[in-house]
Amino acid sequence: MAAPSDEEQTQLQDMEEEEAGMEEREMESDEEEGMGVENSEDEEDDSSEDDKENEAEIQRLEEQLSINAFDYNCHVDLIKLLKQEGELCRLRKARQKMSELFPLTEEIWLDWLKDEIRLTEEDSNREKVYELFERAVKDYICPDIWLEYAQYSIGGMGSPGGIDKVRSIFERALTAVGLHMTKGQTLWEAYREFENAVLSTVQPPPGRIPSREEQELLSAQLERIHTLFRRQLAVPLMDMETTYAEYEEWSENGVPETVIHLYRKALQQNQKCKSHEEALLVAEPPKLAEYQAYIDFELKEGDPPRIQIMFERALAENCLVPDMWTKYATYLDRQLKIKDLVLSTHERAVRNCPWTMSLWKSYLQALERHGADHQSVSDVFEKALNAGFIQATDYVEIWQAYLDYLRRRVDFSKESSKELEELRTAFSRSLDYLKQDVEQRFGESGDPSCAIMQIWARIEAHHCKNMQKARELWDTIMTKGNAKYANMWLEYYSLERAYGDMTHCRKALHRAVQCTSDYPEHVCEVLLTFERVEGEFHLENKGK
Repeated sequence: MAAPSDEEQTQLQDMEEEEAGMEEREMESDEEEGMGVENSEDEEDDSSEDDKENEAEIQRLEEQLSINAFDYNCHVDLIKLLKQEGELCRLRKARQKMSELFPLTEEIWLDWLKDEIRLTEEDSNREKVYELFERAVKDYICPDIWLEYAQYSIGGMGSPGGIDKVRSIFERALTAVGLHMTKGQTLWEAYREFENAVLSTVQPPPGRIPSREEQELLSAQLERIHTLFRRQLAVPLMDMETTYAEYEEWSENGVPETVIHLYRKALQQNQKCKSHEEALLVAEPPKLAEYQAYIDFELKEGDPPRIQIMFERALAENCLVPDMWTKYATYLDRQLKIKDLVLSTHERAVRNCPWTMSLWKSYLQALERHGADHQSVSDVFEKALNAGFIQATDYVEIWQAYLDYLRRRVDFSKESSKELEELRTAFSRSLDYLKQDVEQRFGESGDPSCAIMQIWARIEAHHCKNMQKARELWDTIMTKGNAKYANMWLEYYSLERAYGDMTHCRKALHRAVQCTSDYPEHVCEVLLTFERVEGEFHLENKGK
């Protein structure tokens, strides 16, 4: 066999090198594929590990909430994790549970609403989203939620009555936040944009003369837009000049003098508020001092809707400040006295600051003042008992407030009645509650002088003419460590003096002299005075 030529040898070397290169590349490719599989498996393992960790954390948070349902931060953390994991059913339940216990911030509500809107695309399910919006706008002043609500309703305007529903929501939104100086303008503009869109649907095509009916629809729609401009220009809002210029351009007949007058008046008010708005703009949250100064300014101005909007703005950022709720509720109680507004504000106050006994007490009194039914008052009282007050005396005071309410329901001209039995049962229950529940938690009843028992005894004596029950109650009071105090004996003596008899008066004073350790001389003086007025002279037995 002939030896290969130089050219053939070169070709063979090239082929061998190419084959070796291919083999090397194949080996590298196999290695890369192996590594790719390994990387993919590692990523899957990491993801699986993260899922396990998240699920473990979710279960831990759920267990924590089963122990303490009022852990606010725990609710927030659970919702974030469930959303991250895409656990939609569990997420919805978690949000629902939190909303039952706490008012939700605007941010939490918007997050929830947007999720539900994405999941609810069919018209048949829109009502559920509407219901959620209705709940959302009740917690705090919520300009962004109202805007989202109105825009969502526009999506359903094709249904029967849809346009009227959109207008109704916009009108409610303006009532709620239309006076908000920095955020109200957005809603006014959105409302006008909607009405302009409606206008385009009622305008006849160019060149065609509209019928009488079409002309009436067109005129009515134009008047709606005119009215919106006029209403907005009468409200002090930021960037009012732009709205005025827009109206000037839009209106074919110019701006009426009456509108100009109201606009200038609103501009003046705007200037008065400008310094307060600027102070809020630069202040660090929650801006409590700035809001308080702004509220005091509006209280002096005396315009109820503006006062109300300022309280609402302040509370949106200071919802855990009981004094702010007290100030707002007191203003509504004394000035506006509108039942639905007053009661809803009291309810929001106790939802935000449930640990504040005075807010619950004010709520009970407001319910009674506005003629709420007995069951509603009782339900609120029971919620108050479970609110977790921070001191024993708070429970005594809330019980006293409820017992006062029950006493006012009784017609004492009747010897017996359902209301009287309810009052007596409540007094008895209050004593058991303070002895068991409160003492167990605080190590004291909160009522060392037995004020509740004293009131009960006086009611039995004065209204029910039942001195036997009154004396039984006072015997119990004295056995609870009060027998050493002169003032307690003198209180009992005054009750006997008013509703009892001389025998029991003398007996009470003699026992007081024996038991009193703080001011015995004072008790002796009262006894001597009593005998000088009521006493008789007894001759000694002459035979002795």
